[in-house]
Amino acid sequence: MDGKLELMQNKMQNKIIILLLLPAVFISCAKTARTHEITVKDLGVKMEVPPGWKVGLPAIQPGKKFKPAASGDHCFPSEKTSYPFGRVWAIDLAPFPSLSDFVNTIPTLHGLTLAQTPIQVCGYEGIEVLSSGLGENKQPVKGIYQYILKGDTVIIASFLTLADSFPSQESLFRAALNTIEIK
Repeated sequence: MDGKLELMQNKMQNKIIILLLLPAVFISCAKTARTHEITVKDLGVKMEVPPGWKVGLPAIQPGKKFKPAASGDHCFPSEKTSYPFGRVWAIDLAPFPSLSDFVNTIPTLHGLTLAQTPIQVCGYEGIEVLSSGLGENKQPVKGIYQYILKGDTVIIASFLTLADSFPSQESLFRAALNTIEIK
């Protein structure tokens, strides 16, 4: 029995090594990710995506909203629907004097602010915004946006879904946001 267990562990280790090396071998861009996390190397940010979700990019193909990719700043459970989805990206803080000014001046990123809470993420100052607005085809949407200040860059980690789905998905979104790592 011990021999079978050791063989299974070796196979698992080999698969893990292959999964870790493939992105480095095949992708040489600023953003790379494994299947279950968004990684933005140039920002030193990584976030696990909800179980069963894919990492990728918006699609421009008829009938598809997203396309899985080895690198991407979006995560989604389905390629064919617009919601829910998550995203990690960044914007330069300039010309805003503070993170608070940034968040309160550009609400078009998150829509109507329902709640705003100061947060700390990996030792960095942040603001979490719970928001609502109108999404694709003027559908009511609701989301969580975490604005995190790293130097002169605002890292934005967010999840957005249809408003009526938000209560059932909020804990899933928060679990993913709680995995954010910033180096």
